[in-house]
Amino acid sequence: MAASNVRSIEALEVFHDGLIGLSGDWDKTLQEVRMLVHRAEEYFSQDRPKYWRHQVQLAERYLNEAKDQLAQKRSAVRASDRPAATEAVKRVQVAERRLRLTQAKVREAKAYSIEVSQACNAVLGPLADVAQHCEVLLPTAALELHALINQLKAYADRQ
Repeated sequence: MAASNVRSIEALEVFHDGLIGLSGDWDKTLQEVRMLVHRAEEYFSQDRPKYWRHQVQLAERYLNEAKDQLAQKRSAVRASDRPAATEAVKRVQVAERRLRLTQAKVREAKAYSIEVSQACNAVLGPLADVAQHCEVLLPTAALELHALINQLKAYADRQ
């Protein structure tokens, strides 16, 4: 059996400390990434659709008001008594365009929600693997290395 002369184990101890530090740093970073992914998913799946649904309600209300004002202008008994309704007609047209735009944005928000949700799921899957490395594999490796370091120290003390 070959004899070895182990005198310095500091490099292994530094490596051990590095493994523990790396595990903690990765875990913190992974939590931040998960939080950002969840925040992005929430923004696109909840906040944006909610915003555009509210805008549809406002556009519908504005359109109804514009139509009511136009109807009031056109409600005079005699045609000669009616005021010009050009601005009221333009208001109705603007309100209709706004309503169509907001309805289109609701459809787009729903499509983006699905797309972003799928992208977030695609990111979270591999993150779970990396999290397993941080939470299980690296600490296990650090424990095994620590045990080996202790064995090497005991061996070095016998020499």
